[in-house]
Amino acid sequence: MLFYFFLKRRSKGINGGEANNSAAANDGTAGGDSSDHTSTEGQGMAISSGYDYEVFLSFRGPDTRAAFTDFLYTSMKDAGIRVYRDDEDLRKGEEFGPELLQAIKQSKISIPIFSKDYASSPWCLKEVVQMVECQKTKGQKIMPIFYDVAPTEVRYQTGGYEKAFHSHKNKKRHDEKTVQKWKDSLIVVGQIVGWDLHSMSNRREGEFAKKVTKTVLNELKKAYLVVSERLVNVDNHVDEIMKMIGDGTSETRIIGVHGMGGIGKTTIAKIIYNKLSHNFENCCFLRDIRETSKGSGIQCLQTQLISDILDNKCFDIKDIDEGIQEIKDRLSNKKVLLLLDDVEEENHIDALVGNRDWFSRGSKIIITTRNKYILDDPKVDSSYELRNMDPNRSLQLFSKHAFRRDSPLDDYIVQSNRAIDIARGLPLALEVIGSLLCRTKKEMWDDILKRLESVPHDKVQRKLKISYDDLNDRHKDIFLDIACLFIGYDKDIMVHFWDASRFFPKVAIEDLQNRSLIKIKENKKVWMHDQLRDLGREIVRQESKMKIEKQSRVWDPKEALYLLRRPEQGKKEVQALCLKFDDKEKDHFAYEDFKSFSDLRLLQVDNRKGKCCQDELPLKVPSTNVSRENSDLLPQLRWLSWKNIPPAFKITSFFTENVVILNLSRSGITHDWEGWNNMEVSFIIENTHYFILSYLKVMKNLKVLDLHCCPILERTPNFPAHSNLERLILWGCDKLVEIDRSICQLKCLVSLKVEGCSSLQRLPKEVGGDLTSLEYLSPEHCNSSERLSDTIRNLESLIELDISFTGIKELPNSIGKWKNLKVVKMSKSAIRNIPNALWTLENLEEIEATLDHDFDVEIGDCISRNRSLRILKLEKARIYVVPTLPKSLIILALDRVHMNSFPYLSNLVNLKELELSIVNDGESDEYPMPQWIENLSKLESLKVDSNHVTALPTHMSRLLPRLKRLELCCARLHSLPSLPSSLSTLTLYSQDVTNLPTDVKSLLPQLTFLRLRCPNLCCRLSLPSSLSTLYLESRDMITLPTDISSLLPRLHALSLRNCRDLHCLPSLPSSLSDLSLSHCESLSSLGDLSNLKKLSSLSIGDCAISEIRGLDLLENLLYLHFRKLPQVETLPSLSNFNRLRFLRVSNCGNLVEIHGKLPQSLKKLEIRQCGSLEELPDLSSLKGLKRVQIKCCGKLNVEAISSLCLEKSVKFTEENEWGEKDDESESEQEDDESESKSEGEGDEDEYEGEDDKSENEEEDDE
Repeated sequence: MLFYFFLKRRSKGINGGEANNSAAANDGTAGGDSSDHTSTEGQGMAISSGYDYEVFLSFRGPDTRAAFTDFLYTSMKDAGIRVYRDDEDLRKGEEFGPELLQAIKQSKISIPIFSKDYASSPWCLKEVVQMVECQKTKGQKIMPIFYDVAPTEVRYQTGGYEKAFHSHKNKKRHDEKTVQKWKDSLIVVGQIVGWDLHSMSNRREGEFAKKVTKTVLNELKKAYLVVSERLVNVDNHVDEIMKMIGDGTSETRIIGVHGMGGIGKTTIAKIIYNKLSHNFENCCFLRDIRETSKGSGIQCLQTQLISDILDNKCFDIKDIDEGIQEIKDRLSNKKVLLLLDDVEEENHIDALVGNRDWFSRGSKIIITTRNKYILDDPKVDSSYELRNMDPNRSLQLFSKHAFRRDSPLDDYIVQSNRAIDIARGLPLALEVIGSLLCRTKKEMWDDILKRLESVPHDKVQRKLKISYDDLNDRHKDIFLDIACLFIGYDKDIMVHFWDASRFFPKVAIEDLQNRSLIKIKENKKVWMHDQLRDLGREIVRQESKMKIEKQSRVWDPKEALYLLRRPEQGKKEVQALCLKFDDKEKDHFAYEDFKSFSDLRLLQVDNRKGKCCQDELPLKVPSTNVSRENSDLLPQLRWLSWKNIPPAFKITSFFTENVVILNLSRSGITHDWEGWNNMEVSFIIENTHYFILSYLKVMKNLKVLDLHCCPILERTPNFPAHSNLERLILWGCDKLVEIDRSICQLKCLVSLKVEGCSSLQRLPKEVGGDLTSLEYLSPEHCNSSERLSDTIRNLESLIELDISFTGIKELPNSIGKWKNLKVVKMSKSAIRNIPNALWTLENLEEIEATLDHDFDVEIGDCISRNRSLRILKLEKARIYVVPTLPKSLIILALDRVHMNSFPYLSNLVNLKELELSIVNDGESDEYPMPQWIENLSKLESLKVDSNHVTALPTHMSRLLPRLKRLELCCARLHSLPSLPSSLSTLTLYSQDVTNLPTDVKSLLPQLTFLRLRCPNLCCRLSLPSSLSTLYLESRDMITLPTDISSLLPRLHALSLRNCRDLHCLPSLPSSLSDLSLSHCESLSSLGDLSNLKKLSSLSIGDCAISEIRGLDLLENLLYLHFRKLPQVETLPSLSNFNRLRFLRVSNCGNLVEIHGKLPQSLKKLEIRQCGSLEELPDLSSLKGLKRVQIKCCGKLNVEAISSLCLEKSVKFTEENEWGEKDDESESEQEDDESESKSEGEGDEDEYEGEDDKSENEEEDDE
């Protein structure tokens, strides 16, 4: 058997039935239309953008041209219809080019005239394919005429149509895929109810042509809406909304489409409108209601609605109440299709739609809005949120506008990726940036993109600013705070800050969410789109007239330092200042330097990279004692964040009485830190006891104290009575041994975060006895504790308990009394028993248990009464019975289900993620996937692990239309059915699968991740160009396509395993960043790797390779691993690998020498079982080296290497002390390694790139 890895090139033009710019699946649409394509009619008339032609006639000339088609064409022309008549006889020898394609696209209606020999014409069949595509993507109307054939002959390809397809097959001029597409399109059109001229007994063709013309005229009166041609598959959105609106049902439906500005709401709604309009005599599109209502008033829109439906322009509504009455009186018997575009307020809906009985039964009303809250109206049946496009679809949409094709030109890939990074999946931004760069000289691209990285394009900014302008002043302040300062911060902490400023944040946050200006993630972190972030920052700059000292918020540390160094006054407008001391110079400031910031609400200082040392401080303290007269410094301060303070650092006396948030995280502070004194803290030391008369007494408004990751903090301070502290953050303080018992005095404490405090022996018993307000308790990673305090039973206010990664072995039985408990997390915990009382808690929303040891878990039947449970994850828990689970579940993961068949989950209709691992303890027959899977139509992720599953449901593509991730570990699975086109990730482990659908490229156009571990696979594969990660395992693979670089231009990770007959590799895509080759025993040549400039991880093992050409040119490598390469005798010099962090060489028995020097960047070096290696390059000059392991290398002077490591304080071992697998088990994990490898193989404690993360990444510091 041979395994062919086979991919087809994308065709240019439409030849072969494929359009170069054919729509492929995506997550969004362009914000508007910018088409400038042209086309010509047979007679030479030009077609420009817009609907220049209304009707497209498709016919086979010899069959109907002389009679019926001429009658119909003339009749339509005489009626004033702009009709395009294509005649293949006039185009013999021509390709089916862009002119004809454009003619079909730009027409509102297509009319194929089916005659006996119609299917014999490839030209006609290509036209039908394009009609169906336009119907699907743009809602174009198809009105077929069955001239002298029955509709069934077209639909089922019988009679002359069957003979025609036999002829096409015999001539072999068209591939199977093209012919199948012709057949599929005929099936679609053959099912449409059209005109059956064939069955008419009295064929008066002239009169019939007039009848068709009249029907077409009525159809054209519905005014189809123009949509952009450069859409990147809107099918998923359209299909979902069509289900919501109930196409074909007789029910009245009102649905809403919401999302941020520029996301494509109007475009999607227009497509829906076009698809529905042929079913309605009464259609109306009210565009831009927000602006129209502000100008002409809502009564103007009421007038338009009545006039359009009644086709009467005489109405003149004087006020809203009159309009409401007129709509109710005059339209109550009309079944209408109504599109309300960009609705801003609830009263707009009330004035135009009111109640659903205003219109006749069966009406359909579509509302687009930026404000989600207006769709909460009971009259709205359902709503649909449009979200940002993923990177692959973003690149496709950008390319359509920048290059007029589906992918960027090879020389523009880097710049194109920069462009989609700027747009962050916003269709409007992708369209605008693409159009801006189109036809711009390449040397100008970098300058334009650099400008756009900081300031949005005017067109995008104007669109987004509409939502900002509608906010009230307090909400604008909160929006600007988030845009400039708080993206990625915890919402609950920020609320305290805004509460202190009297901004009423809870209402504001809900308003910003409803307007799609922000999102609150599940971890409560605030997310904002980069384009909105840049808009907010530009607003701040514009309001200050570009003067830094006038800016309300100074977020750039360089600008903040510049401003602080300026001696002049006049900085009163500055409300927030973010300082970060760099490593270039030592800055010194006195308290007077802050005095001019009299209205400063927030001060953030980060000394992470500063050159602070014990005798030179960034902030000078006056030589005299700090007195009360200086305590008025920064009187408006509400948030003080001063991170990475060294032990000897002293802080000047700020006015701290109004501070609500104090962050001293990552600082070298202790209980006797002198800085407390300068914050008006006194110390009393008596014998061996100490306590702090805390600054917390002075900071009476303090709500949040953040001391996380303070490396030498061993004890907390003595907390004062009557404190208002609500949040105490101590996570990551790995030296913390004790929390003072005075914590019992914090009666307002809501959240205690101590995860990662590995030295903490126990929580004070007072935590359970006195903290009656505590809602969040998180002793995660506190491995020393084995049980919770007995007094914890009193924590009836607790909402969330997280004991993940702890030594806690049992939950208290009193957990059944915690009626407010919503979240319980026990990931990687030592829990030995889950009490039955847990299942009785009816307010639980989330249960996560990933256990260290298997034990039996009995899920209580009472769980079915829970109406709130959203997430249930039980891993390594042996489950023998699965009771009826609550319908509210959206995520379910059961890792050890010991049953003879699948549990019955038919009722979980809201499920989005399902993970099942079936362990069959006895003998059992093979069985298919259960039929109840078809009820889970909302599934987005499905993972099944079972050795007894042999088949999947035949119609998975139809049953699970939203599925994005599919992982199957089913050894006996025989084959895959047609899968949903929405899939982006596919993983398959199976011994029995030998064949897959060959055309993965067209069936799964959104696929980005593909892992196939199918050793017996034998088939041809055509993969989509969107693929970024590919893992293949097959014993019979012999080759990769020679043009893989052009076929998979976005491939980032490639892993080939157990491809035992693979002898060589072609030139690989330059986009690769991760390459892993394992157990490819015949692989003797890698080719030249020098073009892989982006490669950061290279792992090669169990191959016959003797030479690695181009290795010395891979300057971006971070991870390099060679294993079991018996032919390799030398390695080239790695000295120019300026970024290499981890080098592992194992089981290379004939390796004699590593040439040259090792790079200065190296942090870990591992040499194992290299018996011929006599000497290592000099290690003494490697300043960054942290760890060295030498094992079973008999010729190396291990003692000398060990002594050198000891001298340099480098960890050295001769044994496998780091927890890596031995070579055999390690090789089994090779694929998993290549997924998780990063800089330094996951050495987070050594990674120094934390400060380089983007603005929009989550900031765990806050």
